Amino acid sequence: PVASVGVRNARVEGLRLPTGEFRPYEQVISTMPLTLMVLSLPDTPPEVIAAAKSLKFRNTILVYLHIQAAEIFPDQWIYVHSPELRTGRVTNFSNWAPQIQRGKSNTILALEYWCYDDEALWKECDERLIALAADEISRTGLVRRETVIEGHVERLHRCYPVYSVGYREPLKIIESYLSTISGLWAIGRYGAFKYNNQDHSILMGILAAENAMGVGRHNLWEINTDYENYQERSLITETGLVIST
Repeated sequence: PVASVGVRNARVEGLRLPTGEFRPYEQVISTMPLTLMVLSLPDTPPEVIAAAKSLKFRNTILVYLHIQAAEIFPDQWIYVHSPELRTGRVTNFSNWAPQIQRGKSNTILALEYWCYDDEALWKECDERLIALAADEISRTGLVRRETVIEGHVERLHRCYPVYSVGYREPLKIIESYLSTISGLWAIGRYGAFKYNNQDHSILMGILAAENAMGVGRHNLWEINTDYENYQERSLITETGLVIST
């Protein structure tokens, strides 16, 4: 983990670890949540700090259920819109690839719950979350309650950037400020506060590496889910992805 990014005279100097150790670096590619990274910078202008504090992330709780049944439903995942259920999506890992099952007939499902830090659901104990998920999956009619063998909970903090009304204004303030710091590149869904797909985030990483090596001058803030030309500007070769200029 990283405690803060060291910056002096508008240039990256390195990273400070939670232990207090400082490691010098000339280039830093950050995927940590944008708000935390900005608030860790030294001598940040008040308007930039205020902008960072105004942006919010939403958390995800993943409840995995071991189901004593096979071929529960044919889809990889199902989005749930029923207001009486709190889960928003159910993933069936058996339908991604048959090798996942390793010859077994049971199924692993994951129920997703989304919430903020101050919601009671985020602070709920694992046992109650597993019970909630088992109850809700049975209420969908997809699984009988008695076929749920066991469960496991994973909490993912700050998963989704929240596109609240007016969020672009503070984000633009942050983007403009970070663009003045040499050697610092913010990428990914967390790092750039953009609702990227995986391919967008991978592309941001490749372009950030080119910038860091001095062979590119890419504006990484342009890469997001609204960016339509990134596929046309890329070429798949035997050695990987080559970006045309």
